Amino acid sequence: MSAALIKPSLRGMPPYAAPVRAAAGELLLDLNEGVPLSSDGWLADIARSVSADRLRRYPDASALEARIGARFGIDAGRVIVTNGGDDAIDRVCRACLGAGDSMVLPSPSFEMIARSGVLAGGVVRRVPWLGGRFPVERVIDSCEQRTRIVAVVSPNNPTGGTIAAEDLGRLSAALPGVLIMVDLAYVEFASADLTEFAMALPNTVLVRTFSKAYGLAGMRVGYAIGHGEVVTALRAVGGPFPCSVLSIAAAGAALDIPAEQLAARLERVRNERVMLAALLQELGASVLESEANFVLAKFPSADRVWSDLGKQGVRVKRFSDPVLEGYLRIGCPGDPAGFERLTRSLRRAAEEEVVS
Repeated sequence: MSAALIKPSLRGMPPYAAPVRAAAGELLLDLNEGVPLSSDGWLADIARSVSADRLRRYPDASALEARIGARFGIDAGRVIVTNGGDDAIDRVCRACLGAGDSMVLPSPSFEMIARSGVLAGGVVRRVPWLGGRFPVERVIDSCEQRTRIVAVVSPNNPTGGTIAAEDLGRLSAALPGVLIMVDLAYVEFASADLTEFAMALPNTVLVRTFSKAYGLAGMRVGYAIGHGEVVTALRAVGGPFPCSVLSIAAAGAALDIPAEQLAARLERVRNERVMLAALLQELGASVLESEANFVLAKFPSADRVWSDLGKQGVRVKRFSDPVLEGYLRIGCPGDPAGFERLTRSLRRAAEEEVVS
């Protein structure tokens, strides 16, 4: 009887399955979490900077929105701070999709996009994109009269692929009545930043986050950039206080980190990505070209490699999606000791494969 009270689109849908964080000392490379940009003392200083009076008040993210807007040369009214990038995606879906409306999603992609689309009452129309150039023509051809959103993740999760500016421009021009949602969660690791180009298009909304490049996934701060009427709608469909006072303070402090310090961390990750791809190919895996902070690789025996890495305390991502059968997504640790441990464990896993 109680199941009948749940709306049909939700029945049977499993919750998001976040991995259990169990043993201390594990190298956690399965969620693409960023590298901390400062010491534990930095976070303690942020906590001390927040007064008891601020803690008892509801949070106000307007100052952070103004700083983000200033960084990109736009009015603060075009920015909304959200509870991670997931919240921004969910707001876009709720603002645009009704029963029978559709969203076109190149796949495989970030799983919360399709989930948010379904929960908003929409239909998700998938376009295959496992590697190579973004399938711009197939995406356009997949749109129909009731398509309200085209979702683009660049660099894409879990593949690491990107969309070129010219292809994004073609999407925008060909689909003037469709909102192009561009998820740029990993853009800091890419060779080109599409933010300035994308936010100048007339029918885009951008999603960005402090979780990856800034290493603040635990603080849950993201934001969306869009034209004024879109951002107003995003404010209307979500809760009024999506981020805590401490989260807002941490994100503001992250913006104060010297540009050269951030650049050095990003370059470290990019170098690891190149070295990791080369090692995986040496070990017999097929590697997709990535511009994110991870590499997606196909193994002859992915389950065995995943299990052997787990026994060594190294966690990487395997998938239930049949399209990704045989693939593992391996994050870049972002520090020399972690990378040495990862490469040593991968070589040991390859040796086990040979002797098994």
